[in-house]
Amino acid sequence: MRIEDEIHQKEFKDDHRRLLVNLLFTNNWVNQQLMPFFKRLGLTLQQHNVLAILRGQQPEPVCFGDIQNRMVDRNSNVTRLIDKLIEKGFVTRDICQANRRMIEVRLTEKGMKKLQEVDARFPELLEHFHKLSKEEAVMVSNMLDKLRG
Repeated sequence: MRIEDEIHQKEFKDDHRRLLVNLLFTNNWVNQQLMPFFKRLGLTLQQHNVLAILRGQQPEPVCFGDIQNRMVDRNSNVTRLIDKLIEKGFVTRDICQANRRMIEVRLTEKGMKKLQEVDARFPELLEHFHKLSKEEAVMVSNMLDKLRG
């Protein structure tokens, strides 16, 4: 559906304003798909992001700063996220032996199993994005990369 129809706007002053509104509206739409998906799995989007970062670095631990730099939502409170993941048994936090000022975070076996559960259900989430062909998905992704510069 066209953005004009979604928000009941007749027209925009120019195409760049239309793009901005469309990006904001679409971002909210994507979040409305993601939040309930992860909630059903007992996670938030940000918690999943941390678990995925840790899985990508296994078997090596990851320090807080590296997690923060790799987050999709960089405004997230990494300390709070790690605390919640520790409570759930998905990660561990230890003082680095080589540099006692650094904190290392590792994925637990329970955390890996949770990621496998998410992976198994991920095709259900991606159904929303199969309205685009593979070529269109690549094109949109490349255009978003270009927009961010």
